[in-house]
Amino acid sequence: MVRRLIAGAVLAGTAACSVAGCGSDGKKDQAGPEVAWAGNVCTAMARTSALSVPKLNSADVLTDKRSLTKLLDGIGKRMGTLEMNLQGVGAPPVPNGKQLFTTAMGNLTRTHSSVSTASKRLQRAKVTDKKSLQTAVKQVGTVFAQYNTYQGPQQDFRRDPKLNAAFAKAPACQTTKPG
Repeated sequence: MVRRLIAGAVLAGTAACSVAGCGSDGKKDQAGPEVAWAGNVCTAMARTSALSVPKLNSADVLTDKRSLTKLLDGIGKRMGTLEMNLQGVGAPPVPNGKQLFTTAMGNLTRTHSSVSTASKRLQRAKVTDKKSLQTAVKQVGTVFAQYNTYQGPQQDFRRDPKLNAAFAKAPACQTTKPG
């Protein structure tokens, strides 16, 4: 049960963070400032490091706890890097761009905070057996739920029709499309 709960949370969360990633083929698109901006966003999102999901060994709950804490810390660091990278790109060149950027960054920051909180709670939890690990993961799961449903800042930006079209046109965004 613990493994299913953790696997579901981790896979959904990792997929959500991966949705934010895009690749770059190095080509410049002259279609307009929105396309160039979208390409810069995808490039910034692609600069986050990959995560490896730990294999859990239900016989060693302390190792499982450390592995899950390490995974959550890694996700938190990845989200922090993404925040910093997107701050460097700045607001999109569309009407209400600043508001869109503020919303996207606020969602990213709140989700990052929930992941950090989940990691700290799991790290502090007293785990001695499978049942106590299951209880700790369940408590963390309520905090981590926000991350599971988060699809990344690109989803917030794509709500604007001009930016949605720009992401579709930007060469740097073509390798990974939001799901």
